[in-house]
Amino acid sequence: MNMKKHWLKSLAVAAVVAMASANASADILAGVTAKGQHGLMDVIMPVAGMTTAEFKHPGGQLAATYTAQCYASKVEGQLADQALVNVEICVRSAAGGCAAVLSPTDAGAPFCAAGEMPRITSVTGLATLPPGNYRIMVRAQTQHQPRAHAWMGPRSLVVSH
Repeated sequence: MNMKKHWLKSLAVAAVVAMASANASADILAGVTAKGQHGLMDVIMPVAGMTTAEFKHPGGQLAATYTAQCYASKVEGQLADQALVNVEICVRSAAGGCAAVLSPTDAGAPFCAAGEMPRITSVTGLATLPPGNYRIMVRAQTQHQPRAHAWMGPRSLVVSH
Protein backbone atom coordinates (compact mmCIF):
# COMPACT_ATOMS: atom_id res chain seq x y z
CA MET A 1 0.00 0.00 0.00
CA ASN A 2 1.53 3.33 -0.92
CA MET A 3 1.88 6.16 1.62
CA LYS A 4 -0.86 8.38 0.11
CA LYS A 5 -3.49 5.62 0.27
CA HIS A 6 -2.40 4.71 3.79
CA TRP A 7 -2.48 8.35 4.86
CA LEU A 8 -5.98 8.93 3.40
CA LYS A 9 -7.35 5.82 5.09
CA SER A 10 -5.76 6.90 8.36
CA LEU A 11 -7.34 10.33 8.00
CA ALA A 12 -10.80 8.84 7.43
CA VAL A 13 -10.42 6.44 10.36
CA ALA A 14 -9.19 9.27 12.60
CA ALA A 15 -12.25 11.37 11.75
CA VAL A 16 -14.62 8.50 12.52
CA VAL A 17 -12.81 7.68 15.77
CA ALA A 18 -12.87 11.35 16.80
CA MET A 19 -16.60 11.52 16.30
CA ALA A 20 -17.21 8.20 18.04
CA SER A 21 -15.11 9.17 21.04
CA ALA A 22 -16.82 12.58 21.32
CA ASN A 23 -20.21 10.91 21.69
CA ALA A 24 -20.17 7.14 22.14
CA SER A 25 -23.86 6.88 21.32
CA ALA A 26 -23.57 8.84 18.06
CA ASP A 27 -25.01 7.35 14.89
CA ILE A 28 -22.99 8.00 11.74
CA LEU A 29 -25.42 9.38 9.15
CA ALA A 30 -23.04 10.10 6.25
CA GLY A 31 -19.38 10.40 5.37
CA VAL A 32 -17.10 11.11 2.44
CA THR A 33 -13.35 11.14 1.80
CA ALA A 34 -11.34 12.66 -1.04
CA LYS A 35 -7.69 12.70 -1.99
CA GLY A 36 -5.58 14.96 -4.14
CA GLN A 37 -5.18 18.70 -3.86
CA HIS A 38 -8.08 21.12 -4.13
CA GLY A 39 -7.00 24.70 -4.86
CA LEU A 40 -8.80 27.54 -3.09
CA MET A 41 -9.75 31.01 -4.27
CA ASP A 42 -10.82 34.25 -2.58
CA VAL A 43 -14.48 33.38 -3.31
CA ILE A 44 -16.28 30.83 -1.14
CA MET A 45 -16.72 27.66 -3.17
CA PRO A 46 -17.49 23.98 -2.49
CA VAL A 47 -14.46 21.84 -1.63
CA ALA A 48 -14.13 19.03 -4.20
CA GLY A 49 -15.54 15.72 -2.98
CA MET A 50 -16.91 17.17 0.26
CA THR A 51 -20.67 16.94 -0.29
CA THR A 52 -22.42 13.97 1.29
CA ALA A 53 -25.12 11.90 -0.31
CA GLU A 54 -28.61 12.72 0.91
CA PHE A 55 -29.41 11.17 4.29
CA LYS A 56 -32.43 11.06 6.60
CA HIS A 57 -31.95 12.99 9.84
CA PRO A 58 -34.36 12.04 12.67
CA GLY A 59 -34.26 15.57 14.10
CA GLY A 60 -32.27 17.10 16.92
CA GLN A 61 -28.57 17.82 17.12
CA LEU A 62 -26.37 17.07 14.14
CA ALA A 63 -22.55 17.16 14.20
CA ALA A 64 -20.30 17.33 11.15
CA THR A 65 -16.52 16.96 11.44
CA TYR A 66 -14.31 18.09 8.56
CA THR A 67 -10.66 17.04 8.63
CA ALA A 68 -8.13 18.04 5.98
CA GLN A 69 -4.53 18.79 5.24
CA CYS A 70 -4.46 22.57 4.76
CA TYR A 71 -1.85 25.01 3.44
CA ALA A 72 -1.78 28.72 2.59
CA SER A 73 1.29 30.44 1.16
CA LYS A 74 2.57 33.86 2.03
CA VAL A 75 2.45 36.39 -0.82
CA GLU A 76 5.83 38.03 -1.43
CA GLY A 77 6.07 41.37 0.36
CA GLN A 78 2.99 40.76 2.53
CA LEU A 79 2.63 39.89 6.19
CA ALA A 80 2.55 36.13 6.80
CA ASP A 81 -0.56 36.24 8.93
CA GLN A 82 -2.72 38.00 6.33
CA ALA A 83 -3.56 34.97 4.13
CA LEU A 84 -6.15 32.81 5.88
CA VAL A 85 -8.27 29.83 4.84
CA ASN A 86 -11.83 29.85 6.14
CA VAL A 87 -14.13 26.82 6.07
CA GLU A 88 -17.91 26.64 6.32
CA ILE A 89 -19.85 23.44 6.90
CA CYS A 90 -23.23 24.01 5.28
CA VAL A 91 -26.35 21.94 5.89
CA ARG A 92 -28.30 21.75 2.65
CA SER A 93 -31.96 20.84 2.54
CA ALA A 94 -33.33 18.33 0.03
CA ALA A 95 -34.60 21.35 -1.96
CA GLY A 96 -30.97 22.46 -2.46
CA GLY A 97 -30.88 25.55 -0.26
CA CYS A 98 -28.52 26.17 2.62
CA ALA A 99 -30.58 25.45 5.74
CA ALA A 100 -27.78 26.49 8.12
CA VAL A 101 -24.05 27.08 8.40
CA LEU A 102 -22.94 24.99 11.34
CA SER A 103 -21.46 26.79 14.32
CA PRO A 104 -18.56 27.47 14.91
CA THR A 105 -17.75 27.50 11.18
CA ASP A 106 -20.07 30.50 10.82
CA ALA A 107 -17.72 32.60 13.00
CA GLY A 108 -14.98 33.06 10.39
CA ALA A 109 -12.16 31.57 12.47
CA PRO A 110 -9.27 30.49 10.19
CA PHE A 111 -8.86 26.80 9.37
CA CYS A 112 -5.19 27.47 8.54
CA ALA A 113 -3.02 30.50 7.85
CA ALA A 114 -0.01 31.47 5.76
CA GLY A 115 3.36 30.96 7.38
CA GLU A 116 2.41 27.54 8.76
CA MET A 117 3.62 24.24 7.38
CA PRO A 118 0.95 22.08 5.72
CA ARG A 119 -0.93 20.48 8.59
CA ILE A 120 -3.94 18.34 9.35
CA THR A 121 -6.74 20.39 10.88
CA SER A 122 -10.24 19.47 12.03
CA VAL A 123 -13.35 21.44 12.83
CA THR A 124 -16.68 20.14 14.13
CA GLY A 125 -19.83 22.09 13.42
CA LEU A 126 -23.10 21.64 15.32
CA ALA A 127 -26.71 22.41 14.47
CA THR A 128 -30.15 21.47 15.75
CA LEU A 129 -32.38 20.58 12.81
CA PRO A 130 -35.93 19.33 12.34
CA PRO A 131 -36.45 15.83 10.90
CA GLY A 132 -35.83 15.71 7.17
CA ASN A 133 -33.52 14.80 4.32
CA TYR A 134 -30.25 16.71 4.17
CA ARG A 135 -26.86 16.88 2.53
CA ILE A 136 -23.76 18.41 4.13
CA MET A 137 -21.31 20.43 2.07
CA VAL A 138 -17.95 21.97 2.96
CA ARG A 139 -17.10 25.32 1.40
CA ALA A 140 -13.79 27.18 1.70
CA GLN A 141 -12.01 30.33 0.60
CA THR A 142 -8.83 32.34 1.12
CA GLN A 143 -9.15 35.73 2.76
CA HIS A 144 -7.07 38.90 2.93
CA GLN A 145 -4.71 38.02 0.05
CA PRO A 146 -6.41 37.29 -3.29
CA ARG A 147 -3.09 36.15 -4.82
CA ALA A 148 -2.28 33.71 -2.00
CA HIS A 149 -1.86 30.09 -3.03
CA ALA A 150 -3.89 27.79 -0.77
CA TRP A 151 -5.07 24.20 -1.00
CA MET A 152 -6.69 21.34 0.83
CA GLY A 153 -5.04 17.93 0.60
CA PRO A 154 -6.60 14.60 1.61
CA ARG A 155 -9.84 15.31 3.44
CA SER A 156 -12.87 13.71 5.09
CA LEU A 157 -16.31 14.71 6.30
CA VAL A 158 -18.24 12.64 8.87
CA VAL A 159 -21.82 13.48 9.89
CA SER A 160 -23.40 12.07 13.04
CA HIS A 161 -26.50 12.38 15.19
